[in-house]
Amino acid sequence: MKITLLMYRKEILEMIRNYKLLWIPVVFVLLGVTQPLTSFYLPDLLQASGQLPAELVDSFPVPGPAEVMLKVLSQYSLIGILLIVIAGMNLVAGELSGGTAALVLVRPVKSTQFIIAKWAGYFSLVVVSFVLSYGSAWYYTSLLQGTVPWREALAAGGLYLIWFSFAVSLTMMCSTVLRGSAAAVVSLLVIGALSLAHGLVPSWLAWSPAHLLTTAAGHLAGPQAPANPAVPIAITLMLCILFIAASSWSLRRQGISD
Repeated sequence: MKITLLMYRKEILEMIRNYKLLWIPVVFVLLGVTQPLTSFYLPDLLQASGQLPAELVDSFPVPGPAEVMLKVLSQYSLIGILLIVIAGMNLVAGELSGGTAALVLVRPVKSTQFIIAKWAGYFSLVVVSFVLSYGSAWYYTSLLQGTVPWREALAAGGLYLIWFSFAVSLTMMCSTVLRGSAAAVVSLLVIGALSLAHGLVPSWLAWSPAHLLTTAAGHLAGPQAPANPAVPIAITLMLCILFIAASSWSLRRQGISD
């Protein structure tokens, strides 16, 4: 455990040095606050442009707070996932191609400790970025559009964090097996195919990680309570553990022993 914590600290320091701990949270915050701000000020911007009649501008529907937060979540499921995958595609592949992994993975450092530290470091970055972004979106939505119940917003955000843990784990596994952009392409294809399949046959894939997105939206849409997400949460966490174990196994298969 001590070695894993030391490796985790190394990951955090590395993200500080390469400014990942700065630019990824900033991009996430901009992604979160854009929707409530544009939804509130869009009629004023259109009216100021003078290219549309005032009657048409006044007829634009004003979205409610729940609708705005749902749009924010949809941004996370598209652009947020894309950002997470692209920023993490060299999470392990970069260490392998540069030879750093072979230097680090000597006794007493094991491949499992190396992988867990990598996963924990990157997921910590995702958690910080999402909490800042989602909190900012909730604040501006409540300020400009109306109150968003914090319990429902918190439940929806928690489900998205579990979905992000799935994306981080999958990306790390692909980064261990593949190199460069191939890891990002495969990760995005798997996530996209899973989301598309769930959208086409949601009743058949109510157990899948993609169902977490539907449940999160249900918390905000109301008033009917969404279904219990215990099964997709359990399966998502098991898949995360499986991906982490597969990443460690792949390192050993590549000749990097414990």
